[in-house]
Amino acid sequence: MTGLILKDLLNLKKQGKVYLILIIFYFAIGLVNENSSMFASMMTMVAVLIPITAMAYDERCKWDRYALTMPVSRKDMVMSKYLLGLIFLTAAFVISILLNMVFSNMPINEKILTALGNFFAGLTLMAVIFPLLFKFGVEKGRILMMIVIFIPVAAVMMISKIGIPMPAEEKLEQLIYFLPIIGVLLFIISIYFSLRIYRKKEF
Repeated sequence: MTGLILKDLLNLKKQGKVYLILIIFYFAIGLVNENSSMFASMMTMVAVLIPITAMAYDERCKWDRYALTMPVSRKDMVMSKYLLGLIFLTAAFVISILLNMVFSNMPINEKILTALGNFFAGLTLMAVIFPLLFKFGVEKGRILMMIVIFIPVAAVMMISKIGIPMPAEEKLEQLIYFLPIIGVLLFIISIYFSLRIYRKKEF
């Protein structure tokens, strides 16, 4: 499995400059506005996009068909993408904590909660998207991914427009404490479904 992750990292070098420019751009915006949360959210999105980009490269060169002729299990093929996402999500979490410590005036517990919120939001997003990508492929999966992201955003906008009051800040803070449980459960369920999908898939 380590070899599969290294292979993905080597392939991703082509997109590394693009991601780096995005990170620097949002870091500069956050620095100017004295708002590190925008940068932390962007880091989370980049962490989620990285394994999706790796899947796109694999799909384009029909890597799966070739890899499965070697002593590589289907389980390893699936788990390598989840681990790749976890590696970059963890890196985004650590960087967010460090930047919040330096540039944010929030209390330390709020800094940690904000970084954890981004981490588990990314974990949840991966959990929802990955089975779709394994089932339908990256091209169709990207459309479904946009729908998955759009629905909650549209729902929040619609609720605010029709006058339904948003939950109090205290309740939102309480919800953050449940995010780790929700995120981990969804991630485990996602792995289960992705493995079932991939084991039945023909290349």
